[in-house]
Amino acid sequence: MSLKLQFIKCIFCVILYLLTCLLFLQLKAKLNLIKHIYIEENNKIKEIDLSSTMFPYNKKSVNSNIKLSRCDRVKLESNYQQENGLLLKQISNTCVKYNLKTPLVKKHFLYNPKHKSLYCWIRKVASTSFTTLFSNIQEHRNMNSLTPHSSKELQHLTNDSNIFKLLVVRHPFERLVSSYRDRIEDNTKYTDQAWIYTKKIYHFTRPNLFRSNKTTGSFFQKIFTRDKRLQIVPTFKEFIEWLLQESPKHDDVHWDQYYTHCALCNINYSFILKLDHYTFDQINYIFSKFGIDKNNMDLPNLEQSKGGCTDFKLTCKYFQNLTHNTILKLHERYKIDFEMYNYDLDKYLLCKSEITKI
Repeated sequence: MSLKLQFIKCIFCVILYLLTCLLFLQLKAKLNLIKHIYIEENNKIKEIDLSSTMFPYNKKSVNSNIKLSRCDRVKLESNYQQENGLLLKQISNTCVKYNLKTPLVKKHFLYNPKHKSLYCWIRKVASTSFTTLFSNIQEHRNMNSLTPHSSKELQHLTNDSNIFKLLVVRHPFERLVSSYRDRIEDNTKYTDQAWIYTKKIYHFTRPNLFRSNKTTGSFFQKIFTRDKRLQIVPTFKEFIEWLLQESPKHDDVHWDQYYTHCALCNINYSFILKLDHYTFDQINYIFSKFGIDKNNMDLPNLEQSKGGCTDFKLTCKYFQNLTHNTILKLHERYKIDFEMYNYDLDKYLLCKSEITKI
């Protein structure tokens, strides 16, 4: 074989090799792309199912995308019972530690006799969402019809181990900021809280506003519009300064303490949902206990409100104007709720430095 022919064969082999490598790389790239798309779609299903109106941006009905076997459901319920048991133990220890007595308040509870479910609502902790669920379940629009008929009936329900008793909580500081934003800061609407408490806040923080004359008008003329909306909005700092010198006994339901509102020392709740980091499985579990058909029920939005979700980052922005001492006093006011649910204080003490970084 001539040298020239051998050279041509060699060149041909090199070209063939390069083409093979190129085809292999293209095939590998396509496989990686398919794998990435599969993982991404799978994650959309396995994370909290965002295909419901409970969560922002999507308004489809809730579908059970995760098919659980009977054995899996039993294991899941067992895990929830264990986790809930630890939380109830922590709550019980706190009740004993402070020798707490928490009376039952009938109007704070909703009851569904058909599915044997009892729910204690807490304002600014998805209360509208779960109240709507109860309303849809029983086809009632009057919330009073969902309240236990008497204190005696409520006492009986709380002692009945066959009743599914639900409590939903969130970090006390996030709830506090959420309440301030919705009930006082948002002056696009009238709220009872702005109308009732702004006068009290300004008595404490801006007494000069009560000096009236023909030019400035009365206090109410300066502070409120004709339709009773705020013209001069108290700052979050002013709201907190006023709140700290008030007795917790007089708290509005939008910022009262969880343990007193929902009689934590009197009730062994079947399930306590922490709104800060709930999962699809937990919502699914609550649905099953409520006897809700997930395929026919649209969930209301758990976290979203008119002004957006009040998360840690946003709460931190409000807390940056509070002194270290003020935050400690605020923690002292809600310390029982902090202890019962193992909520963290330290990260809020760092809000000034964190906001500076942002």
